[in-house]
Amino acid sequence: MWKKSKVTDQTATGQGGIKRRSKVPGVMITQYIEELPEGKSTPDFTRKPIALTIQEGKLAIFKAIVIGDPKPTVAWKRAKGEMNDPQKFQNKYDPTSNEHTLEMPKVSGDEADTYKCYAINEYGKAVCTVVLNVIEVPVGDPAEFRKKLRKSAGKKVEDKKDGEIDEAVWDLLLSADKKDYERICAEYGITDFRGMLKKLNELKREREEEQAQFIQHLTNLKPIEVKSENAASFELDLELKDPSSRIFLYKDGVMIPYSKEGDSDMRHYLKQVGKRYVFTVKNLSPDDAGIYQVDVEGVNIFSTDFKIPPVDFVVKIEEVKAEERQDAIFECVTSLPMNQIVWTLKNSPLSNSDKYEITVSDDKLIHRLKIIDCMPVDAGIYTALAGIKSCSAWLVVEADKQGAKGKKVARKTTQAGGSGADLSKIAVEQQEKNKKEMAEALEAAKKAQAEKEAAAAKARAEAEATLAAAQAAAAAQAMAAAKAAEAAFAAAKAKGMSDEDATAAAVAAAAAAAAEAQAKAEEEVRKLAEAKAREAGLSPEEIAAAGAAAVAALRQAVQLGAGESNREVAQVAKTGQTGQTEGHARVKQGPVVLDTVIGESNCEAARVEQTEQTEQTEGHARVRQGPLVPDTVIDPGVHFSAGLEDCKAIVGEAAELVCKLSSADCKGVWYRDGQEITGSTEGMTISKEGPTHKLKIHKVTDEFAGKYKFEADGRKTEAVIVVEDPPRFDAKEIEAFATPTVIKNNQRASFKISYIGREPTKVQWYKEGEELTPDINCRIDTEEGHSCVRLNKLQRKDTGEIKVKIKNEFGTVEVVTNLVVLDKPTPPLGPLEIVEASSNCVEFKWRPPKDDGGCPIAHYILERNQVGRNTWKKIGLIPSEAHYKDTDVDHGKRYCYRIRAETPEGVSDVYETEDVQAGTRAYPGPPSAPKVISAFKDCITLSWVPPTNTGGTNLLGYNLEKRKKGSNLWGLINPPEEPIRTKKYECRDVVEGMEYEFRVSAINISGAGEPSTPSEFVFARDPKKPPGKVIDLKVTDSTYTSLSLSWTKPKEEEGVQDEAKGYFVEIRPAESTEWDRCNTNAIIMTFYTVKGMKSMAMYWVRVVAFNEGGEGEPQELNNYILAMPPPVRPRFTDSKMKSFMVVRAGNSTRFNVNFVASPWPEVIWLKDGVPVSKRVTISNAEGGSQILIPSAERSDSGIYTIIVKNIVGQETFSTEIRVTDEPKPPGLVELDENVPRTVTVSWEASQDEKRDDHLYYMVMKRDSSKRTWHTVADHIFNNRFTVCNIMPGREYQFRVYAKNDMGQSAPSESQKWLISEKKEKFTLVLPESKTCNLERPPKFLVPLKLHTAPDGYECYMSCAVRGDPTPHVTWYRNNISLNTNTNYYITNTCGVCSMLILRVGPKDMGEYKVVADNQLGRAECSTKLTVRE
Repeated sequence: MWKKSKVTDQTATGQGGIKRRSKVPGVMITQYIEELPEGKSTPDFTRKPIALTIQEGKLAIFKAIVIGDPKPTVAWKRAKGEMNDPQKFQNKYDPTSNEHTLEMPKVSGDEADTYKCYAINEYGKAVCTVVLNVIEVPVGDPAEFRKKLRKSAGKKVEDKKDGEIDEAVWDLLLSADKKDYERICAEYGITDFRGMLKKLNELKREREEEQAQFIQHLTNLKPIEVKSENAASFELDLELKDPSSRIFLYKDGVMIPYSKEGDSDMRHYLKQVGKRYVFTVKNLSPDDAGIYQVDVEGVNIFSTDFKIPPVDFVVKIEEVKAEERQDAIFECVTSLPMNQIVWTLKNSPLSNSDKYEITVSDDKLIHRLKIIDCMPVDAGIYTALAGIKSCSAWLVVEADKQGAKGKKVARKTTQAGGSGADLSKIAVEQQEKNKKEMAEALEAAKKAQAEKEAAAAKARAEAEATLAAAQAAAAAQAMAAAKAAEAAFAAAKAKGMSDEDATAAAVAAAAAAAAEAQAKAEEEVRKLAEAKAREAGLSPEEIAAAGAAAVAALRQAVQLGAGESNREVAQVAKTGQTGQTEGHARVKQGPVVLDTVIGESNCEAARVEQTEQTEQTEGHARVRQGPLVPDTVIDPGVHFSAGLEDCKAIVGEAAELVCKLSSADCKGVWYRDGQEITGSTEGMTISKEGPTHKLKIHKVTDEFAGKYKFEADGRKTEAVIVVEDPPRFDAKEIEAFATPTVIKNNQRASFKISYIGREPTKVQWYKEGEELTPDINCRIDTEEGHSCVRLNKLQRKDTGEIKVKIKNEFGTVEVVTNLVVLDKPTPPLGPLEIVEASSNCVEFKWRPPKDDGGCPIAHYILERNQVGRNTWKKIGLIPSEAHYKDTDVDHGKRYCYRIRAETPEGVSDVYETEDVQAGTRAYPGPPSAPKVISAFKDCITLSWVPPTNTGGTNLLGYNLEKRKKGSNLWGLINPPEEPIRTKKYECRDVVEGMEYEFRVSAINISGAGEPSTPSEFVFARDPKKPPGKVIDLKVTDSTYTSLSLSWTKPKEEEGVQDEAKGYFVEIRPAESTEWDRCNTNAIIMTFYTVKGMKSMAMYWVRVVAFNEGGEGEPQELNNYILAMPPPVRPRFTDSKMKSFMVVRAGNSTRFNVNFVASPWPEVIWLKDGVPVSKRVTISNAEGGSQILIPSAERSDSGIYTIIVKNIVGQETFSTEIRVTDEPKPPGLVELDENVPRTVTVSWEASQDEKRDDHLYYMVMKRDSSKRTWHTVADHIFNNRFTVCNIMPGREYQFRVYAKNDMGQSAPSESQKWLISEKKEKFTLVLPESKTCNLERPPKFLVPLKLHTAPDGYECYMSCAVRGDPTPHVTWYRNNISLNTNTNYYITNTCGVCSMLILRVGPKDMGEYKVVADNQLGRAECSTKLTVRE
């Protein structure tokens, strides 16, 4: 299994930094300094390299794009090996696309590795990893290659310690439910549950901290399951803090692309509905199994394990035809045992309910789906899903045509469906097949293990042989060196050299001799290894490699004895100097290499004792004897061939722990919770049978729960005994309880059961599957260890199954018995069947009672009454057969009978029969009108139905009569003395071309009864040919519930097809296989309207022509029809819909949209591109839709978009809704003079500035000379304004207002501002004043200009006027005064008249006019405003 590697690049030693994750998943950024200079940034990846799997010999390319200021440098490194070869690794940079690439031409398996890309500048570095997988191309025999695919996907296979858990398993546990922990731990071999839970809690806290950066809310995690045929999906509810956060999908640690459209060709796609995310895998295959992981911006949020069992269907489900109110069964057999499979109807999963019953056989191979009480709506395609395999079949429900019209059909007790094959036999065969395959697999595994052990033994033998050869070579080398040293030393001394020179000569000679011996030994070892490799059939390269490996092993072994050899040489030289005796040197003989062979890994090196025998005899050397090559191997010791296993024990029962050692001679010790168990421990027995050790607990109690351990020869095995105390019954109690309880009507019954089990327990009593609750007639008493139910006033209807279910934390148990309530039988049933009603006897039959009251019918009690009398005569007791023959009758009299049934429990109520007449002429009633079966020129065949009233006797036959059309005379067809015995007759007494009608009368003992109504007229001629197909069948109109058709009459062709006399219209729903006839009787018109259709349902339509020759071939429409009006593309009908709305916070607002569309469209409301929240109420009606925000908040501001789409197209419309309120006033206002004669006004921002992006400010001024406030600046979007033309000596005060779309706030006033003025004395000489008259009529100095403004923008108009006295100014639009209209901001300051329109729309177009008048005159000025889109 591949695992997604999480690489964290450690900062170099001494290089501090701040580590953080990039927005690009898998990129780690290290920032060297805490605060970056303005405009500078650390490196980052905008496009990181993508993992690559490529065939050997192809070109591999990794591409990356990086950003950062200053521009970062890019470097590549690999985990294993260097990248110095420019032929294999080529770094390139494309300045036009800013791409950094690493190219590896003719990639090989040696380049398969994990690569890192570094982007570095002076402020930090960014690192990401990428994986290269190489598929090796086999040459020659594929068996020579170990693997085709070399996987190095960033997954460094590290040696795990015992009990260490893989990271993918932790991800799986973090996303799993608690109830699945045990299954996952068992599956992945986790035994330390406590440690697992502790670490899991720590990981959960870490994951929650990571997820909190990107996720607001995460719930409803559902694991991956096969939901429908050929598709699997998993779901989760996810609310992101940033909707633009990216979501990634991984399978086994490898990122996989996915689509957001279900109809895409991609196999993986994501569907988002609000906060619900559904990931789906289509076109399933076995390769889709694995661990799926969902990440948000590199943070794991969910993992799920998808397992695909290798299962298939041995027997598939088959089509079932069931009658209405009948049960239907689908059956299938799987190839492997499965606890359950998935059943679906029209891709909707089914579960156990009152409608569906899903069962599995004990061997888990036979699976059944039972559809209870089938109705027509249950018809459809049912599918069985097992793994990724599926099989489907139809369920066809046939309506009960015999049932009374308008009445509910009675429930049927029969079942339809079920495979005709013996499924149990097939399941047994499949089980045997599975066992056989398992045995074969086990045998193959044992064989492979034996081959593996043989290969290991062979390898050990070769290693021992190599070691022996190395030791022999070392010994020979040492011996040769010793001899050479001794000879050289002797020769040097003979030449008169000093001791030092002689010793040096001896050492040199020894080295030369050792080298020669080493070379000979290496050559022999190489030849031996190459010969063995050649025998194994290896290639020349592999033969050479085997020889080189043998030589290397020899050199390594020889080096162990190098030190000893040198010491020996020195010792020889020294000995030769001081210890020569009569010309003989003393030689030290013995092994010069270590005398131990390593056995198993846990065995210590064995020590080989060496003995020395010292002999100082004249003429002989002192010799050290011992083995040159030891042949002893340390025994690895005792080990477990079968360890202890955890077990669950039941209180009061026995439990046993068993383990098996490899040796039968070894003894061991048992422990419980760390304390030793001995043979004298109460309640336990320790036994040993050969290598098998057993610990038996005779009677389990709670104190025996704990951890048990067995130790032997330093080895140990552990297991846990969990003591459970589920509810259970004694076998005798079950047998006594199961005996049916029989009582009489209105009596009481009690059921009592004793049980054992740990409290608390839940006891439930059921009667016929319905749980009993205490009431006036039912009392339930439950105490510790037993429970009792008492039922009072029982009736016959209470007969049924009584079940008790007991449950506690360890399990559930139930037992069933039966209750039989005896009562008197119900009355016998009619109608009376008259066998004979002659002049001397009346014989009749009736039906037995519906319910015999629990006892067989003993006999019937009969009474007879002669019609017209008031007395009843007792006939007596009749045997249990429901039949009686009354011979005591008078001819012509009518009789009535009362019948009662009697059992040991009593007599039933009476059944009174209808009147029966004895011996008088009672003629039968008329049969049904004869029906023409076939008509030819010489024969007409008819049939009829017998009369319901037979006259009290059996029918003897029928008389058939015929009459020509236009005649009043009926003629008998059959001879009078030969009545027709059957209900069918062929009349051959006809004339070709004549038209006849027929009638029939029934005959009994009394004679012929009344004739039937005449049949239809029929011609005595050969049958006509059926008509042909209708012509030009088309749809003329359609609605949601009806469809209008028209067609042309089919053509006549003599001898081929005759004229059509009528037509039938038939429709078939797309999900059904049967055609339904719309008109019961044939129509003669060539048009028809089908009514009662389901809205938007899909139908097939055809028309069948009809005549006397039968029905012709049907003519179908070329395509299916949808029950809907003619298609209309969605279109909005309201042309005055607002594109901008301002709403006061706290108020409710609604927005209506009217449209037309057919078929009925899907309406979707979005806010800023995502579905609207649940606070917004959406109301859809025919032809319109509306959203309602009940109490608007500022967060509701945004662009609301409605999407109306159907199969024809779609239409959208957007409107901006701004929720705001009157802004809060600005803060403290401060004044400052930076430049003479100017004042800078600054103020603290309003509290609403951060929440309202349309908020701005207005500044007003007042000085001591005028004392009136006037605006000096408006539409200020910062918090500072400089006011010019400040006069010294005047006192100024300023106000600041906050304004938005809703209005303006209260003012914030500044302190008074005064610039003192230095006054100088001056003399004012006033000239003589002249009287001047300044009065004048109004006159425009600056007229209005033409304006063209964009839609939605503001428009500002101004003009200048003078006059004395000050003229009154009035604004008009299309001659309508605007001075009182609050939608226009109008000012008049010192003759400058201005008007501001905040948001211009088409409604503001027109002619604008300004009129100024005073007592002296009037002036006008006009302009036009044009609004463009």
